Amino acid sequence: MGKSKYKGKSKYKRDWHKYDENVITRYELMFPFYVFQHWWDLLQEENRDAKKTYKAPKEFNDFLAFLHLFLPYRAIEGVLRALEGLKVIPTSLDYSTIWERVRNMDVTFPEASDELEVIADGTGISRTRGGQYIIAKWGETRDSKFLKIEVVMEKDEFEVVSAEVTSNEVEAAVKTVKDLQDEGKKVERFYGDKAYDANEVYKTGVEVVVPPRENASTRRGHPARRKAVREFKRLGYERWREEKGYGNRWRVESLFSAVKRTFGESVRATSFAGQVVEAELKFWAYAWMVHLANYVVGRAPGIKV
Repeated sequence: MGKSKYKGKSKYKRDWHKYDENVITRYELMFPFYVFQHWWDLLQEENRDAKKTYKAPKEFNDFLAFLHLFLPYRAIEGVLRALEGLKVIPTSLDYSTIWERVRNMDVTFPEASDELEVIADGTGISRTRGGQYIIAKWGETRDSKFLKIEVVMEKDEFEVVSAEVTSNEVEAAVKTVKDLQDEGKKVERFYGDKAYDANEVYKTGVEVVVPPRENASTRRGHPARRKAVREFKRLGYERWREEKGYGNRWRVESLFSAVKRTFGESVRATSFAGQVVEAELKFWAYAWMVHLANYVVGRAPGIKV
C-alpha cells in the first residue's frame, strides 16, 4: 500500500458551511433586486435635473458591468429583453446604451478600514482569450500581450483597495497610499516585492516591508530607505523575512488566483480602451462581491490550529 501524499492533517480549520454560504451570497447580491423593486423612484430622481431622459437608473449600471464579465454586449441585450418579458424590469436597453454605460462606469471600491496594512503587486491579464495556454503551447507571439494591472489590497480584510491598469506600478501604488492618507486613513505598513524598492514608496512615511535590490546603497536615497537597507543586510533575508512578516505579501497572490478563477485570466474586448475597462472590472466586481457577502454572512477564514 502506497504512502499518502499528505504528511499529516491540515494546520488550518475552516467553517465550511459558512464559507459556502458566503460564496453563494456573493453572486446573489450582484443581482440588484432593490433596483428592480424601486426602478421608477430611482429613475425619477436621476432624471430630475438631467440634460436627457434616461431609461434606466444609474444603479443598474453595476448589474450591466457584472454581466459583461461573463457575456458580450449582444448577449446582455438578450438577457435584458428576457427580464423585460418576465416583467422583472420595465424596459430593456439596446446595445449602444449598454456599451456606453459599461464603458463609462465609475469604478470605485469599498471604503478601506480606518487603520490598515496594505500589500501591493501587479499581475497580467491576457489580451488574448487563449491566455497562458497559447503561450505555453505556441510561445510568445504578436498577439500574446498582457495588460499589467496594479492592485493594492488590505492585508487583514483581504479586500481590494484599488486596481488600475498601468505601466508604472510604483507610481500607482504610491498614489493609492497617498489617497488613503488624504482620506484620513492610517496606513501602517506597505508590503511589496523588490519592484517597490523605490524612494517614492518610503516618502509616504509608511513602514515599508520591501526587500531591497541587490545593489541597494546605504549612502544614497531617502533616509528611511537607507536605514531599511542597513537593517536588511544586518539581519539577512531569512531573519528579516520572519521579523517583518514578509510572508504576508503572498496573500495578494491568493487574491489574483481567486479573481482569475472567478472571471478568467483574459479579456474579451478587442479595443485597448475596452480591455482596460474589462480588466479593472474583474477586480471591482470581486471586491464588491466579497465585501457585501462578508457584511451579510461574515467571513470564514482558515484558522490555524
